[in-house]
Amino acid sequence: MSLTDKFDQVDMESAASPQHDSWHELRESLGQKVVATFHEGFPAEGSQPHPANVLTALKAAVQGHCTDRAQASGIANAVLVAWLQNMSPSQQTQTWGPQLMKAISLADLTPTGAVQVVEAALQCLKTNPAASVHALPVLKPALASLLLDNIPVQRPDEVKEDVTMTAQKYQVWVFRKVCQCPWRAEHIPDFLAFLGGLRLPDQLSTILKKTTSACIQAEAVDLPKVVGHIICISNTSPKAEALQAVIDLVDALEAAAAGKHTDERHQLCLHEGQILQWVRNKLPTNADLGQAWLKQLKGRATSYSAFKLSVLLIMSEALNRLQQPVMDLLQALVTSSFQADQQVQQSAWLASLPTIPGARAADLEKALLTCISNNTTCPAAEQGWGLLSRPIIRFAVGLLEKGSVKAGELADALSGEEESAAAGAPHVAAVLLGIKLLVASFAASPGMRESLLREVQGKLVGVKEEVALPFVAVLGILVHRHPKAVLQHANLLKAALDRFAFMTPTTALGVLVALQPLALLKKHIQAYMVGSSGVLRKALFSRGVAARLVAVRGLLYMIIQQLRTMDEGEAEDVMEADPELSCSQSLPASQQPSMSAGSGGVTLLHELMGLMRRSLTQQAPIRAALYQGVHAILAADPSVQESVLELLLPHFELFVQAEGPPLRLHACACLQDDAVIVQEPVDLLLTCVRQVLMLAQPRDRQVPDSIVGMADGDTTPSILRPAAGASQEASPEQTLQGHFSSLRQRLLSCELEDFGMDKDADWALTSPQGALRHTQAGLLLGCLEVVIEDVVAEATGSSGPTTAQTTGQQLGRLLELHDSLSSMATEGKHAKPKKAAEGPTQGATQKRSRAVASKATQNSFAEPSSYASVTSIEKRAPALSVSCLRHLLNAVLDDGLVADSETQEAGTSGVDSQASTHAELARSPATQTFILQSCLRLLNSCEPCAAQHAVVIGTAGDLANWAVAKQLLAPPDWGRLTVPLIRVARTIDDKGRSKGKGPGEKLPLLAVQCLQALLNLGRTAEGVAEVLQDVPTVEDHVPVASDTEASAAGQVISQHLPLLYQMLQTLLQAGRGREGEAMTHTLAFIGGLLPPALQQGISRMALKACQNADAQVTHAGASKALISLHLSTAGKQDMEACMRVSKAVEHVLGVNENPRTQAEHLQVTSKTGAATASNLFTHLEGLLHAVDWLLTGLAKMPSNSPSGTSTNSSHAQLEEASCQRLHSLAEVLSMSVACSLKGPPSEQIIKLLVTMYRLLKSATLLTKAPQKAQQAPPSPAFQSMVTTIHQQLTPSVYTFIFDASTHEDEEDQNQAPNAEKKARKAKKEGKQIGLLVKAIEEWEFNLIKLTRSCGINLMRHAKKSTNRDFRMTFKEVPESEPVEQEAQEEDVQDQSAAEEEEQASDQAKRSKIAAAQDEEVSE
Repeated sequence: MSLTDKFDQVDMESAASPQHDSWHELRESLGQKVVATFHEGFPAEGSQPHPANVLTALKAAVQGHCTDRAQASGIANAVLVAWLQNMSPSQQTQTWGPQLMKAISLADLTPTGAVQVVEAALQCLKTNPAASVHALPVLKPALASLLLDNIPVQRPDEVKEDVTMTAQKYQVWVFRKVCQCPWRAEHIPDFLAFLGGLRLPDQLSTILKKTTSACIQAEAVDLPKVVGHIICISNTSPKAEALQAVIDLVDALEAAAAGKHTDERHQLCLHEGQILQWVRNKLPTNADLGQAWLKQLKGRATSYSAFKLSVLLIMSEALNRLQQPVMDLLQALVTSSFQADQQVQQSAWLASLPTIPGARAADLEKALLTCISNNTTCPAAEQGWGLLSRPIIRFAVGLLEKGSVKAGELADALSGEEESAAAGAPHVAAVLLGIKLLVASFAASPGMRESLLREVQGKLVGVKEEVALPFVAVLGILVHRHPKAVLQHANLLKAALDRFAFMTPTTALGVLVALQPLALLKKHIQAYMVGSSGVLRKALFSRGVAARLVAVRGLLYMIIQQLRTMDEGEAEDVMEADPELSCSQSLPASQQPSMSAGSGGVTLLHELMGLMRRSLTQQAPIRAALYQGVHAILAADPSVQESVLELLLPHFELFVQAEGPPLRLHACACLQDDAVIVQEPVDLLLTCVRQVLMLAQPRDRQVPDSIVGMADGDTTPSILRPAAGASQEASPEQTLQGHFSSLRQRLLSCELEDFGMDKDADWALTSPQGALRHTQAGLLLGCLEVVIEDVVAEATGSSGPTTAQTTGQQLGRLLELHDSLSSMATEGKHAKPKKAAEGPTQGATQKRSRAVASKATQNSFAEPSSYASVTSIEKRAPALSVSCLRHLLNAVLDDGLVADSETQEAGTSGVDSQASTHAELARSPATQTFILQSCLRLLNSCEPCAAQHAVVIGTAGDLANWAVAKQLLAPPDWGRLTVPLIRVARTIDDKGRSKGKGPGEKLPLLAVQCLQALLNLGRTAEGVAEVLQDVPTVEDHVPVASDTEASAAGQVISQHLPLLYQMLQTLLQAGRGREGEAMTHTLAFIGGLLPPALQQGISRMALKACQNADAQVTHAGASKALISLHLSTAGKQDMEACMRVSKAVEHVLGVNENPRTQAEHLQVTSKTGAATASNLFTHLEGLLHAVDWLLTGLAKMPSNSPSGTSTNSSHAQLEEASCQRLHSLAEVLSMSVACSLKGPPSEQIIKLLVTMYRLLKSATLLTKAPQKAQQAPPSPAFQSMVTTIHQQLTPSVYTFIFDASTHEDEEDQNQAPNAEKKARKAKKEGKQIGLLVKAIEEWEFNLIKLTRSCGINLMRHAKKSTNRDFRMTFKEVPESEPVEQEAQEEDVQDQSAAEEEEQASDQAKRSKIAAAQDEEVSE
């Protein structure tokens, strides 16, 4: 049967049906039957007619019933509606709808028919999701027909009532219905294409919400196609919102895929890479898109995911003009995130609040590292994620350049590299993040390694040391983790070594230490570093002292490393003989058991000898470095001791003499053009000789632990022993030993006058002769200390008891000489210089000395000499080793180094005997002062060099290299002094020496200073815990808060806090205010390292010390330090502490007398009241800053969050917390402002009040609802805060302003006239008071606006403000009030009279001033 025959049959059946009385019914019945016929017949025949033929046959079949075109269109509508209602996914006719709509003209569709088609299509979308996508092409032209007619549309409502609306509103209604329908994954792009074609305003957010939910529910989504449709939809919206919509969609999918299978996450990552590539291609033609989005991001508190950061980085790579803005935005983001974390860590109040939405340092670091790792995990998406390598490297380099961290801060950060980058100061954490990004980029992007190394190489020269050191650390980490990958770019490493002479000393040494592991792998790297034409050989002949100094240290380090490699057999590349290399580098490790071994070529021994011969002829700093490194080489290979002694012997003989003074000090330091030149560091030479002789002793003798670092219990034997007399020709060892023994004996028997050092000599540091004498005295003191160490070694050795009497007398003599020379130099350094008989004047001499000194330091990279003439005796580093100082400290604790045999026998027999010589020395205050001063100078000398050496050592790589670098380059192991030094300090404090002039007056202060220097070297909580971990604890007298979540370091420190508090109490009870102040500063330093929970224990200690009636704190500095400690470590109880201190200040300085007990008020006196108030105001300034930071963050949070969401709830909690905080601060300020303050405290309180009222204004604006939103009533916390301000703070502020002006007038009357001073003071005070009044009025103005919008009178408790400069003017008064008018007139007259009197007084004052000036002129 043909198609026409089928229609004819349907037509006849329909016409014969008696139930179709109207055309409408006939049309619907006909349409349904036609559709049913199509469904039954055509699939069986296996053919599908063309829609145009269907429509033609349909119209021909109903010609008897259709009289016009509209009736035919109605039949077509009926067919479409029936088709939509009966469509099935398995039917082949499901694609007829769009084709039929193409065949039907829009003019043929009636509004009623179009509405029916739309309703049927919506019903199909809702009930048939699988086939609903075929209804969308029918829905779009039907809506277009309605918009074309532009007549009211009547649609059925859910409550079965007809609703009439415009075509535009009907289109919006259809849009909402489509968004409510279920979307299948494969149909999402089709739905987006349909909705985008509607071009409705403000549709992007709704579409994005629906798209996100559909994508999350779907298993597989064509994400790039979806993103393309979203961007197309955004043509009707701002472009920045479209890009943000794409990012939000991807972030939502990332969050949903977090718990799914790895394959799904991998697929999502591939799609993200494709999107990034698409963004990279589209941005060059849409530059406004990037600029608009950057502008939208600035100033918003939002989190940054990995994809959002990747889009930012792609933008900087796609457009050059966006590169710098993006880098600035990212750097500001990193800095602000680290600052936010630091702010929260430092404030216990902020730490207890909900987290403010925004970028967090840990999340930011994780996101950046994810951007790098995606390049490795998704190789198929290399086009997208691989584009991020270059901008990430550029960003990381920028972080390192702008960090400018000190060496010590960088060393602490590198030591805890595995921890989060958020730990530490913001700029240090940013640098550490940059280091991590560079290291991760090197591992993940092989194609960018050369570019990365080139960036590192370029930042080693021509920059400050603070900028270069992070790049040195990067180089060291890369060499340690990826040596083979770094070796592939050896040309860049050689280029960096070529600039060796232009680097700073620490940078150059760090580069050498970092690259040394590569020298063990490849011989060409060794040749380039230490070959005959290597960079170190060239630097050894450089003109600059700094370059030669680094060359010497580098060569010594390389020799020691080669010896270690030879012993361990770790060389990975067996190197063949090469004329460019010495034998130490050309022979295999198995053939080099020692430095002197070798078959042909030059051995390591010859290399060392050549280095020593060259170095012994150069400047003093070069020789000092050689002396400090020789003992490490001898400890590594003792077989070369004889060769080293042969070189040291003739050099040592140059500075000792048999007649006259034992030392030729004039050959060690001299004057050249009135500038002091140190030619030989003889004290270091003597130390080196002693160490070499100790190592040259027979192997059955013990070796000093100061040389090879043996256990703490080892003894250091003396080298003073009789020389061998059997041999006629003495060996170099015996000769050198004889010289040392002779020098020791002669120093014991000489006098200071033999060296030309007496009290009558010129000791002034301002004269050339005095500076020279100070330098020579420092060298002589160092030699005396070396001999003291040798005597101490003999006394603590195996023969100590038998020679105790002799060594005690010798030690006493040496200490006497040392004390006399130190006192002489210390007392004479400030004396006036002696006038010379001949020569230039003192002024010309000083000018010439400065010129010579300036010429000598022209090298910008020159290392400052430790033997400069400006170095005073007190700051000189001692020549005593750590082991010797330990023995001396233990002598103080054990009542002597050793007891002689007679004393031991008397003690055994029970007979009382006189104390031994060593016991008397140990009990002597002079000896204890010498020991503590030596310890303090040693600790102070370690502090400036420990940080830089820590950075150099941190680049050494593995533990073995680190041990060698530490032995050669690090300062002394000061940590071994911890236990005996703290025990001695506690012993001295417990003795409770009374104040007064005496030999032991300085001991308590020295003990506290040593403890303070010892803990400061720890720098971090981990370092301080390492210092204190071996110190015995005491019984806890003050309860310390326990924190189960505290780190191990925090727990160790908290366990030792009672010991420090006991020492503080002992000092305060003895009336040692200065010492107590120093001890309080030590506790404050420790408190800054602890978390807030553990800080409260220190705060309670300070409070108890202030309230202790047995220890009255009369020292002003100690009182201020204790109160400051109580405030800074109060933690969550900071407002209680502030209120406590504020009451104490009010008790002393308050206008209204209110007597309270002394213990309640922390022993604050009138002498310390102003300083205590200043400390309180400084602390309050920090608390207000924390509130300001919180309010600023709240202002950036979105205020239109839905009710009940977590964001809205967190916002409300934070607002309430800020109001409560401001309430408490207002109570404290209202009490503080009621005090009589003068000078700086008065200025501080005015600034605090200005800040307070500005914060109140910010809190008020935060409470106000956005525009076009209904204002909610303010929270109870806000209303309570406003009431307290009105009733307590504001009246006190106006009273303070009035009292300040009255006090100024009184001062003007009492003081002599000084117009200029008064003008400056009035101008400054007027500006501050004006700012305060303006802040108050602005807050009250916004409060009035809030009152009008919320309907609650927030000004009901406010007092009318008064202005001290306010002048009343009166207008006409009604006649009904004559009495009041007369009173006002009298007031006006009185006021006029007062003004006239004031003007007359001012005129008289000006006349007197003018007359006085005229008299001065006439005179």
